[in-house]
Amino acid sequence: MNVPNHKLRCLDCSSKQEPSVNDLYCAECGGLFAVEYLNTPDGEMPRLPMDDPSTANSLGEGDTPLVFLEKTGEELGLGSLWAKLEFMAPTGSFKDRGSAILTTIGRDLGVTEFIEDSSGNAGASLSAYAAAAGLKAHVFAPASAASGKLDQIQIFGASLHKVEGPRQAATDAAEDFVKERGLVYMSHNLSPYFSEGMKAASYEIAEVIDDGIDHVVLPVGNGSLLIGMVRGFQELREAGIIERIPKFHGVQAEAVRPVVAALNGEDWSHDDVQPTNASGIAVSKPPRLAEMVEAIKSTGGSGVTVSEESLTEWQARLAASEGIFAEMTSAGAFAGLVKLVDSGVIAHDSNVCVPITGSGLKEPLKK
Repeated sequence: MNVPNHKLRCLDCSSKQEPSVNDLYCAECGGLFAVEYLNTPDGEMPRLPMDDPSTANSLGEGDTPLVFLEKTGEELGLGSLWAKLEFMAPTGSFKDRGSAILTTIGRDLGVTEFIEDSSGNAGASLSAYAAAAGLKAHVFAPASAASGKLDQIQIFGASLHKVEGPRQAATDAAEDFVKERGLVYMSHNLSPYFSEGMKAASYEIAEVIDDGIDHVVLPVGNGSLLIGMVRGFQELREAGIIERIPKFHGVQAEAVRPVVAALNGEDWSHDDVQPTNASGIAVSKPPRLAEMVEAIKSTGGSGVTVSEESLTEWQARLAASEGIFAEMTSAGAFAGLVKLVDSGVIAHDSNVCVPITGSGLKEPLKK
């Protein structure tokens, strides 16, 4: 079996268990798991939860372009501004990094059919990687999700289950289906393997930018990119490749802001959810909320919310000035960057990187 180099460690009580995609919660305390490696680094970085990375279920994800945004950086008074074009992935979003790892582990552990819930991008991604691995996927998604994302799920051969209501309703329906069918719930939100695939993004940034990055500003929903990238930079520092870890700043829509509220001690709950065009981060009850908050705090970062108007503004601005068509969720990161610069949280002359997590081609254009 291609997964003996790690165990799963509970984030709450630190108890350990063998690799599994079926066990999402600790039997001792009900906490979620993280991947813990058994061996010392052997120079193969980033570390992945498999002995032979060449056997991974890959569609060519990773190594996305890192583009210097000269005009926008100068307008904001930054030393440099870089965009990591994560939408240049096989299915058009950063989720492909996590899907490659999760479906590899699932395949190697004997999974043949699984259930997932998603706002769109993760469902499309896992559907594609399931097809490549010969797995049957059931994807639960909001009926209101962008048609381009729902079409992707279906073209890859997955069974699409559209669910009326907010994003959380899709999760609830998926969990009910798991109980009804007894299938594996390979949730990208709950599985510790999904975020492991995100670590490589940090390595790719460090390889290109010699002077280092001071800040990473990114949209946060369920937090796999945040958690994985922070872990990636931690590995780089532990290996002596970099001297410091950039500060991570999570951006959320004002309409759905559990992470920012938790960071800032604000009174906010699932009942306060409002509609938002930033569908990729419209997650009102992220299961890894505490882990996300700790990841941001460990870097000295912060959280900020942005308005609906700023999403539309920055989507158009990036396209017209930089030639980048980002989905609304990704455009929000730039709106958040402006607020962080204006408030002095990010100083002028800083070096900043913004991952553009999804393509605008997947969504109807809002005007």
